[in-house]
Amino acid sequence: MIAGLRLGRRDLAQGIGGLWLLLACLTIAVAGLAAVTSLASAIGSTIDGQARELLGGDVALSVSQRQASEAELAAMRRLGTVRGSVTLRSTARLPGERTVLVDLSGIEPGWPAAGRITLASGRLPGSAGEAAVGRELAERYGLGIGSPVRIGYANLRVSGIVDELPAPSGFALSPPVLVSQAGLAASRLVQPGSLYTSSYRLALPPGADGAALGKAFQQRFPDGGWRVTDKGDAASGTRRFTDRTGQMLLLIALGALGIGSIGIASAASAFAASRRATIAILKVHGARQRDLLIMLGTSVALLAGLAILLGLAIGAVVPGVVGKAAADLLPVAPDPSPQWGALGRSALFGLLVTLAATWLPLARAARARPAAVLRGDVDEGGTRARDLIVPLLAAAGVVALAMLTSENRLTTGVTIVGALALAFLFAGAGWVIARLARAASGVGGPLTRLGLAALHRPGAATVRLSVALGLGLSLLVALSGVGASIRSELGENIPAKAPALFMLDIPAAEEARFRQLAAATAPGADLRLVPSLRGPVTALNGQPVSAMRAIPEGAWILRGDRGLTFARDLPVGNKVVAGGWWPRDYAGPPLVSIDMEAAKALNLKIGDTLTVAVLGVPIEARIASFRTIDWRSFGFNFAIIFAPGTLEQAPYTLMATIAPPRGTSTLRFERDLAEALPMVSTIRVSDVVTRVTAILEGLDGAIRIATLVAILIGVTVLAGAVAATRRARTRESVLLKLVGASRSDVLKAQGIEFAAMSGGIVLLAFAAGTIAAWLTVTRLFDFAFRPDWLILVALPLAGMLVAILTALGAAWPALRARPAAALRDL
Repeated sequence: MIAGLRLGRRDLAQGIGGLWLLLACLTIAVAGLAAVTSLASAIGSTIDGQARELLGGDVALSVSQRQASEAELAAMRRLGTVRGSVTLRSTARLPGERTVLVDLSGIEPGWPAAGRITLASGRLPGSAGEAAVGRELAERYGLGIGSPVRIGYANLRVSGIVDELPAPSGFALSPPVLVSQAGLAASRLVQPGSLYTSSYRLALPPGADGAALGKAFQQRFPDGGWRVTDKGDAASGTRRFTDRTGQMLLLIALGALGIGSIGIASAASAFAASRRATIAILKVHGARQRDLLIMLGTSVALLAGLAILLGLAIGAVVPGVVGKAAADLLPVAPDPSPQWGALGRSALFGLLVTLAATWLPLARAARARPAAVLRGDVDEGGTRARDLIVPLLAAAGVVALAMLTSENRLTTGVTIVGALALAFLFAGAGWVIARLARAASGVGGPLTRLGLAALHRPGAATVRLSVALGLGLSLLVALSGVGASIRSELGENIPAKAPALFMLDIPAAEEARFRQLAAATAPGADLRLVPSLRGPVTALNGQPVSAMRAIPEGAWILRGDRGLTFARDLPVGNKVVAGGWWPRDYAGPPLVSIDMEAAKALNLKIGDTLTVAVLGVPIEARIASFRTIDWRSFGFNFAIIFAPGTLEQAPYTLMATIAPPRGTSTLRFERDLAEALPMVSTIRVSDVVTRVTAILEGLDGAIRIATLVAILIGVTVLAGAVAATRRARTRESVLLKLVGASRSDVLKAQGIEFAAMSGGIVLLAFAAGTIAAWLTVTRLFDFAFRPDWLILVALPLAGMLVAILTALGAAWPALRARPAAALRDL
């Protein structure tokens, strides 16, 4: 081993001999991987480190449409310090007759129990006539200290501008407004049936287990419908969004690393080819194969180590940069400090991929026969079975590490299998192209025959180039198709299909007045009303949800409060797929119909029972049917619908949608509604779409950057794979020049080679990427597949042009070789 290291040190004096490609591919790939994992880890680190402050306590207990009873409050106070708040959606009327949806919270003095509210200016509300508004609301509508705001029946003045405050869920689609409990009472928005949530933040003694105490509280009041959020669930919406986004970006980054492995293998092959003469001479003088392998591995290890360090350095600074650049889009600022765990995993990925990609070409070079090398043979010989042991173990390590570090192992596994299948598909396509080129060896003129012959000659990189180019272009086409379809849905389909306004908290007693107002101020509009309540699912077949160890993936109806309604007729956009819908005049024991996907996640069947707490009263109902729901109908789609005769006696409000004739404004209706029924909350669909679009555009930008990294690696791999065959191309160019070919003739022959190879791969990549995009859009998002076909077709064609130009650029040094100088070196 010592002899091998000495040889490696001396060998480095000859230069890196093609390992620049390894340096480039590995640096870019590790940088992308480290950036993605560091950003996800940094956001998670902030949530974990500030969980108590983000939650506003050690644990939060919340219940819908009622406040805690004296017994419940007494039980909370025995656990620790309690600070309560009541939150609901409301419409705020601003100067200039503008209205905006806000999250209104009436808070107790000293709220929250832990953490603090950060004010950009002013102070918290101290009287019934004051309100503190969110910074985004103040900046967007020009509000300042003293500005008037009307919410419900309360006339308020802005006392402060809120910069940050505890937000257990993370993302919010409407800005916050804080008032005192007296201010909330003055608004008269909290009425029987109103959709509000009472939350109680608890500061517990040191060492107390918030999750355990919260679960014990649920079990003590099993019919209360209480939801527990402990520090581990702080910013749960942000955490889920970050995990899923990070998972998607991680898979793209791993794909880029996989493409980079082809370049790393090409670099190792080029490096080994540059050392063929040295290896032959050393073997003649008695060097052992093991020492030669160590000699070659020393150079590769040093360059790989440098590439990994550079990649990690780039990835380490990404959380801080993103935190500054996207501060308004992220509800939680990423921790800017290095994420050592994420960086360590990225380094391990890089090491394993390098080992898997470089072992085989180095092992082949180390065992090359001196006689064959000195004769100038191009073929490196076959592969022995034992040479595959190390690469296969390293590749298995990459897959195992990806699975172990994944948030969704099923998705990761399917993606890895799909990527491998796609890689084999393009490898097979490359093999077919080489075979077809051999079969057509007598077709066309001399230049055409030379170009086609280059695709199947010994040492040709046709298969490697096909895989690198195919995977990169497939990814680019797929993401372009998915992004265009989502943007089309948000920008065109949703505004066209969705109603202009959603309205909440319409008192049931005011239904007639509401309908008269709509008819007078929005004539011809499509108006729909449905009863609305909220309540959590507390038990399934008699088993309390609080006693479940874990909520199954996809069982979202068990997470928090659910919207509830009752109906005689099957709603539009719903279809019964199991069981049956009840008669319009049903009058019997409680029945429910639930969403089919939720039923599958919970393994429910017709006849099972489901218990829902409504205003603290448990209602057990038998499941009568399962429904599929067309969520794109943009109507009132409830996962849980009760049969008539169960909820009518409970205090409830109405929800409504209004869709005016095309080209008609709803501003007059909104103004008159705010004046006549100020307790009604109005949600503009356009405002929600704008907010969601801003979040998705940020996500789309991140995906595009990750994709560009993959494409950059693909181009680098393409150039490197061509450069790796420089010795053979130089020899061919010199021989052609000796028999009278000009440089332009050789250039044309190589252009034909690259065009023939990339043309077939581009067609296959376009088909694979389009199919993947169609499946993602129609099956995962349930949207219509509406890509920009012009861009979708142009992308692979542009990729083909870039591939040809890149390959010709990489082959240019071989084309410039002078016969006399080249013959002395061959």
